[in-house]
Amino acid sequence: MSMRCLRSLAVFAMVLALGLMDRGASAAAAERIYVLSQTGATLSEIEDGAEATSGAIALDKAPAALAIAPDGSRAYVTHPDLGAVSIVDLAKKSVLRTLKVGGSPFGVAIARDGRLFVADWNGSHVSVLDADGNEPAKTVEVGRAPAHLLLSPDEKLLFVANRESDSVSVIRTDDLTAAATVPVGHAPFAIALSPDARSLYVGNVQGGTVSRIDTTTFKVADVMQSGAMPYGAAVVGDGSRVLVTNQQSGTIAVLGAAGAPPAHVKVGSYPEGIVIVAGGARCYVANWFSDTVSVVDLASLKEIRRIKVPGGPRGLAVLHETPERPSP
Repeated sequence: MSMRCLRSLAVFAMVLALGLMDRGASAAAAERIYVLSQTGATLSEIEDGAEATSGAIALDKAPAALAIAPDGSRAYVTHPDLGAVSIVDLAKKSVLRTLKVGGSPFGVAIARDGRLFVADWNGSHVSVLDADGNEPAKTVEVGRAPAHLLLSPDEKLLFVANRESDSVSVIRTDDLTAAATVPVGHAPFAIALSPDARSLYVGNVQGGTVSRIDTTTFKVADVMQSGAMPYGAAVVGDGSRVLVTNQQSGTIAVLGAAGAPPAHVKVGSYPEGIVIVAGGARCYVANWFSDTVSVVDLASLKEIRRIKVPGGPRGLAVLHETPERPSP
């Protein structure tokens, strides 16, 4: 075989390898955003980078909040008006079954061991049940109007934003006892953890502030101004910035170093849920009154796209796809 042929084969092999690497990297980096629409009663799907939704799953009326199972197979959706939680099969794009939990279920979190945590907005407690509803529920008392829930990465702690008690409950998940009750600002609703889980950011809806709780001491370490009615929160992967949706002003606030004034990015009307994708390159924002999802470039801090979705989008969740866990 001639040297020219050998060089051609080598070049072809290199191009093929680079192509395979590129496809592997794309597969590893692909993300899907799930959009919960309240008035539209649907769970829609957007592939990161797409111009439109790729499908919608019909739900019972007035869904409020969602959580995706750690293995990415299911979504759990609360219905406060029905006292129920829908279990959605993301691969089959259908509701598997409905759990009757009673009360007014709102915030929801699902653990790797299969336990489902559901906040009762009117009951001042969190119900704990297995993800299929086959065992009797346990309850743990928290503050009034518990809103969103968040598990720590090791799932040893559950954080609960108590909107009408102006506090955050910290619950030990092993024995369901209270580790702390932390006073925060007025009407806490959204919560987000830093990547190292040492800081919990709490959006205080009626205070226009964000409280930062030190999770090693369970005390408020900082209070930052965000804007009118902070309803959603997310933290970029390196922990350098916190993004907060300001419902009343139709913006997201980008909070950086403590004491620095926030930057603001205009999005749709009444933004609520927010998620960060692509390693912190972009965020998606659910615009409740606009029936859209805004896509914001976080390098330029500009809205680059709006995607039409079913009516009343309020909650978002992101599913990171890997070769071991392909898209639904």
